[in-house]
Amino acid sequence: MKSVLINNLLSDVKLQGFYLCIEKKLRKKKDGSPYIDLLLQDKSGIIRGRIWDNVHILTKKFDVGNPVALKGITYSYGENLFIKIKNINRASIDRYKKYGFVPSDLIPTSKQNVKQLWTQLQKEIKIISKPHFKKLVTKILSDHKQKFQIYPASIAYHYNYQHGLLEQTVSLMKIARLLAKNYAVDSNLLLTGACLHQIGKLYSINIGFSADKSIEKQLVGNAILSRDVVNEYIREIKTFPKEDKIQLEHLILSYQGRREWQSPVEPQTIEAMLLHTINYMDSQVNFMSRNEK
Repeated sequence: MKSVLINNLLSDVKLQGFYLCIEKKLRKKKDGSPYIDLLLQDKSGIIRGRIWDNVHILTKKFDVGNPVALKGITYSYGENLFIKIKNINRASIDRYKKYGFVPSDLIPTSKQNVKQLWTQLQKEIKIISKPHFKKLVTKILSDHKQKFQIYPASIAYHYNYQHGLLEQTVSLMKIARLLAKNYAVDSNLLLTGACLHQIGKLYSINIGFSADKSIEKQLVGNAILSRDVVNEYIREIKTFPKEDKIQLEHLILSYQGRREWQSPVEPQTIEAMLLHTINYMDSQVNFMSRNEK
């Protein structure tokens, strides 16, 4: 089946297609019975979907962040276009490739040139002067280059498009470099933390949409995944100072800031507080700037 891009959809058209579920809420009709309110995305835009029937059966077949294969019909309500969904399943390459499922069709692409972003990232890395930090960053990015250049920074919020993780990392390192000049901090530590604290997303975000949901990796969270990836590479650098390892580990584990925001620990050093602050600020600015357009 050929999936129709969202920006090409018209009202009162039957369709079969592949989309990314970025929001899923159980709501109630006027009579008290349940329905599911969805926000769906592909590389061209977003659209609301509604599941009115067989709610208890269909809700078990997919979740937020999943690509979905659906059958339905479009309809207009006011000035907005919706999809009335008759059937829906979680989509995977293994099951739906033969029907035309292409994961990259579900995620928009950064407006910035990926090669230029990668070149800029290399320039930021050169500023790192401590050899063990530079060796760590260089090795990790070299081994993850292909994914790092493709992955979004999130599925449904900030930098949620192809090359988004790379774009945000460049932005964070630029900000970290400026702040390091203004405060008495370890610039090498801050830049390394800005570069690597999200590396776990290459494992927790299932951009390939395979049948393997990697539940164990998703459950532990990005901060711990990133810490584990970084520590694995640190073990290969025999001259890596223990104190720098501990400081870097703290930056990665605390970048989300607050425990109520699923942060394993809260920032306890200036570098950690700066990393949390710039990560939060940059994410908010990206989200707001895209939604104001």
